[in-house]
Amino acid sequence: MAPMHDEPGLTGATPLSDGDIVAKRYKILSELGRGGYAIVYKAEDLKTGQVVAIKTIRPIAPRPKEVVARFRREAELVGQLKHPNTVRIFDYGFETDFFMAMEYLQGYAVSDILDGTHGIPAKRALAIARGILESLTEAHGMGIVHRDLKPENIYLVHGPDGSERVKVLDFGIAKSVYDEPSESSLTLRGRAMGTPTYMSPEQAKGGSLDIASDIYAVSVIIYELLCGIPPFTGEGAMEVMLKHVNDAPPRLTVKELTGTPIEFAILKGLAKKPTDRFLSAHDFLAALGFTAVRLIDGPLQAAEFPAEQTTAVAPQAATSKPVFGSWFRRRDG
Repeated sequence: MAPMHDEPGLTGATPLSDGDIVAKRYKILSELGRGGYAIVYKAEDLKTGQVVAIKTIRPIAPRPKEVVARFRREAELVGQLKHPNTVRIFDYGFETDFFMAMEYLQGYAVSDILDGTHGIPAKRALAIARGILESLTEAHGMGIVHRDLKPENIYLVHGPDGSERVKVLDFGIAKSVYDEPSESSLTLRGRAMGTPTYMSPEQAKGGSLDIASDIYAVSVIIYELLCGIPPFTGEGAMEVMLKHVNDAPPRLTVKELTGTPIEFAILKGLAKKPTDRFLSAHDFLAALGFTAVRLIDGPLQAAEFPAEQTTAVAPQAATSKPVFGSWFRRRDG
């Protein structure tokens, strides 16, 4: 591909409008939402007729090199992933148009089913955990580490049969374990990489990250799904990060799971030392699966979904929220 330049003609130099054509193929239908560095649009693939989501860089003049590199990294890394529990990138370009063409999904973030107090049923929590870990099994097997797993980046999408499918999104600060050290610290200047509530101890200390950090973040998410609150909370980011580094993880508050292999697996995933955690997402999945198979067997039905609401980004009446609209409404980058 040709080198990237901050030329005015690049898609993303100015916002797109309805009817604009990206890469001579994707017709913009509407804007879904925007975050700290990107805008996502609903679009029609004129070649196939399929509805897709088009992600572009927000108008930033001049666009920081970190933003451009982050966007390109996400496209090139996630473009390799094919697992049904990972958002698919069908196409991308860095030449005349600067874009990613992604799955257009309808559903809601896992954060939408958390109220900060009550956990969700174990069957559903473990089904979500399975979807996340299966996505990561492929990614980790290809040497890709997510580095920012959190409920906002995990989506629940309706299947045609009324089932619910997990989709892992936003590999924007992902890295390859094969990167050179100078390439692996990619982030936006002046911004912390990751989210304090879900940071591993080594991440909180600014250390190097690998598969074990994703394992830790998934464990925090599962704990929160089951117990209603994450294992470590505090008045501010620094207090939470210090607890990740220094405090032993609390036991599960779900009585029927206390002392079970499921609790053991979650607490192992929350070990302070990376080497004390599971060696892979596959191992974590197996540790949960042997005891959780009865709980997670079979799809979740539509009756178990939370009530749908209309998104503020796409205010038209809808039976479900466009994924990227709700994603960017709450994201900062």
